[in-house]
Amino acid sequence: MTYTKDVNYELCEHFTDYIRLEESILSNVGESGNFNEKCEHIEEFYSGKLHNSKDICTKFKCIATKLLTSTKSEDSGFINACFYLNFWLNYKLMDTPKSIVSAKQFYDKLKDEDSGFDSEHKLINKIHVIEEEHLKNMVMLHNLHKKYNEIHDIIHNTSDSDKNCMNYSEQCIQKFDEANKNCSPYNIKFCKALEAFKEKYEYMLNDSEYENCKLHKPLSSVVYVDPLDREKAIEEDFDFTADSSMVSGDQGFSTHLRNIMVVIFTVISFFLVFLGLYKATPFGIYFRRQIRRVKENWINLEYVNENKSILQPTEYQPINEENNQLHISYY
Repeated sequence: MTYTKDVNYELCEHFTDYIRLEESILSNVGESGNFNEKCEHIEEFYSGKLHNSKDICTKFKCIATKLLTSTKSEDSGFINACFYLNFWLNYKLMDTPKSIVSAKQFYDKLKDEDSGFDSEHKLINKIHVIEEEHLKNMVMLHNLHKKYNEIHDIIHNTSDSDKNCMNYSEQCIQKFDEANKNCSPYNIKFCKALEAFKEKYEYMLNDSEYENCKLHKPLSSVVYVDPLDREKAIEEDFDFTADSSMVSGDQGFSTHLRNIMVVIFTVISFFLVFLGLYKATPFGIYFRRQIRRVKENWINLEYVNENKSILQPTEYQPINEENNQLHISYY
């Protein structure tokens, strides 16, 4: 059984148009050809397992034939049509256990019974099983767009003089709140699809000229965090932290350098002030006089010490203590 790995919820924005096309096509199903042909065989095959298999077969053949013949394979409309057909068939079979029949199995059985259906094989590899969680989300979006069409028709129905959208708006708000509960960081695309519908819905009511169809109560906000935005925020926070660390380091270095400069400037200033006092003030004269006096005292002290050393006995000037005679050597 093939499951879709990812759902392009952006294509759900076209539900509004395809719901109208579906209603238009099915309203003329009896005039559009014998689409129930071969569907009896489908009914027999799923007898007791799928009670409305013939109805699903007939409607699917009708909608698929009309949509596929009106688009070309290279058109974007063809992609949207295949997307809606795959959703539609999954939607109609969602209450049936996949072990009994899946969308892919139903399509393959239909092709086996009616070779004329999708003879160009445009739906080959386009019909697959949508995972239950995604299918439920898509059904909620489908119901919201269907309610949008109902309100839109009331506003633009010229034959209705008493226009009142209040009941439909309340139903839409209730359905939107239920869908919004499924919004989470794990299905961002669904959240974005809800947000797109909210903008579309509120724009329609704000643009209405009828008081009973004005936007009296906005839809609840769709709250989610996009992982890409989260990663970007983390990167910006990291860059800010790194820049802050660099700035803090630079500021610390600047503070240390400033302290050193203050000390040097203080020492130089003190030296210049002292030099000025020494040269040009009475304090300097007094200080120089004291220095001169100290120097003179040192000189006198050195002179006395030298004289004492001269008067001391030497080997050349011995003193005879016995006869108290002084013998002087001659050279």
